[in-house]
Amino acid sequence: MNLLIVDPNLSLSSPSMKGFIKSLPMLKADGFHIEAWCWHCDEGLQIDNVVKMPHIGDIHTLRGYAFSLLVRLRSWWLYTVLKQPKPDIIYSVASYLSNCDICHVHFSSVDWDARQKLLGIHSLRDLFDRVTNGLNLLFARHFFLNTTARSVLSVSEAVANDVRNENPNLRVSLLPNSFDPERFNTDARATHRTQTRAKINFTEDESVFVFASAGHYRRKGFFLAVDAVAKLRQNHPKARFLVVGGREQTLAGLQKKLDTRYPGWRDWITFTGMVSDVEKYFAASDALLFPSYSEAFALVEVEAAACGLPLILTRHHGSEMILQDGLNGRFVEFDSDDIARVLGEFASGAWTPKIIPLPNALDIETYAQRLIAELRAVAQ
Repeated sequence: MNLLIVDPNLSLSSPSMKGFIKSLPMLKADGFHIEAWCWHCDEGLQIDNVVKMPHIGDIHTLRGYAFSLLVRLRSWWLYTVLKQPKPDIIYSVASYLSNCDICHVHFSSVDWDARQKLLGIHSLRDLFDRVTNGLNLLFARHFFLNTTARSVLSVSEAVANDVRNENPNLRVSLLPNSFDPERFNTDARATHRTQTRAKINFTEDESVFVFASAGHYRRKGFFLAVDAVAKLRQNHPKARFLVVGGREQTLAGLQKKLDTRYPGWRDWITFTGMVSDVEKYFAASDALLFPSYSEAFALVEVEAAACGLPLILTRHHGSEMILQDGLNGRFVEFDSDDIARVLGEFASGAWTPKIIPLPNALDIETYAQRLIAELRAVAQ
């Protein structure tokens, strides 16, 4: 069976592609011949034919639109003009190619648009982000009204509902992001906690709240988390904030803002930069603090919960599939005072979290089996 995958970045560095890439061996074993249209592709992937699209428009703001235009032109030329046979299944990650058979949705521009309205515009960057997401929203709405997709996969029920509201006629089902249970498990805390805490100069009597992200810090509530921990430290001076991930230039910008808002931040905030062993930093922490304004199904929350970390989350898309309030964590409001209050209850031992099963967290084998089943159902 011939499968065409359409995405600009076929790399494990892309959260939306991790599950698919790790499913490749099982897809190949199941008899799929795989072609990919992309800009970037990791070496050694089990893909039979990689078509590298011209890097026209491969810049931060326009890259999604440019890539979509390129693959649509290629599709039109091959399948309409030259009359070449189409693959059995065209799988488009996000809304790049409207004449696909399956679209996999990993983000909701609808939700982020609503959150941006609540946040307001306070800088030129905020205005830029608002305009950019507005364009993304128009693009997505046009896609969902006109796509030929016979199946739309969504990473969470909340995102699925946003898609259904755009086009009730679409067949929408769930396929959440997968995680690696060999890396992210409760044994990792016992194995790595002491050594990693010593490495980053944390003592055992300090309460460490971890925040993990590679970017999009405003959307993910970084400064909301910082403000909450700063308030927590008024009564719990041994609270620490651990920030995992982020590119050097981006982190430098955050630190410059911290210099203005909290001149003594270096005493209680630690940045790791980009790391390949995030599970070790989860092991060194006591809870995940992730007050994001808009997500789809945040893999960081699944991975942290799998390591046994309690979750302190705002109510954003996907969080309802991971957090059971009062058991494996707490929901908080988009308010630093409320977050600080909940953090204080945790730091003082007023509530004790539990490690519970994560029914919506898929290991890679289960993810691949469900993906293969969906692909074959569409091909029938």
